[in-house]
Amino acid sequence: MSAATRLARLFDRRFVAGLAVLAGVCVVVALLWGHNVAAMGDGTLSGAYGQVVNYSLATFVYVPICAFSAAGAMRPVASAVWVIRSSRGRTLLAVMGRLVVRALALSALLTLCGLVSVRLLSPTGHAVGAYVAFGLLATVLQTLFFLVVCLIVLAVRLLTGSGSYAMLAALGYGALDYLLCMTSALNNSALWTGWLLATAMPEDGLVAEVVGALRLAALCAFLGLLAVWLVRKKDYLPEEGEPREL
Repeated sequence: MSAATRLARLFDRRFVAGLAVLAGVCVVVALLWGHNVAAMGDGTLSGAYGQVVNYSLATFVYVPICAFSAAGAMRPVASAVWVIRSSRGRTLLAVMGRLVVRALALSALLTLCGLVSVRLLSPTGHAVGAYVAFGLLATVLQTLFFLVVCLIVLAVRLLTGSGSYAMLAALGYGALDYLLCMTSALNNSALWTGWLLATAMPEDGLVAEVVGALRLAALCAFLGLLAVWLVRKKDYLPEEGEPREL
């Protein structure tokens, strides 16, 4: 397989469109909410970043874009045709690899756009090292969050065969922390399941970030194993309208 073919499979039209929409949204948010960053004065880098990248945007913008972008990577497992039973593992690993690339790319783009907005709009100067350290931390946490969303789409797609149900499940997951923020339960970090776990605040220490990363990683592991089990349950090949056992 040529490098161009591999790249085309990683960055299909749906994924490229998702990246373009995300970049456009970041620009609009910076234009509309940039005054909040400018008004912070001597605010922290994480606080300024949170003005242009936050949980409400995660619920209504980032999660839908991620779920939309993830769907293009699932054509191999969404297909009704499976060549041989032993090929399923390789196919699923290839799909998961593409989902990791998508999650990482979305996270890196979001972090870059957010930090550029902060750099341009914040009256407080921060050292280059601070931007690099914060950017790496935010990228890792957000990648895990986006990967959870992608794996939810994959698992529900395998379970139901419906892209609509997969999208609804991803949106439901993204809304959990948003709804939590409307109640007093927000102060109970044990109830956090989504974007709140991906929030980077290194000024307060890294314990919360490590715990959040581990919890998101555990969700990824669970959903990955669920996807493996669901793929193993696909025991039939449609052939001329009739099922044939492998």
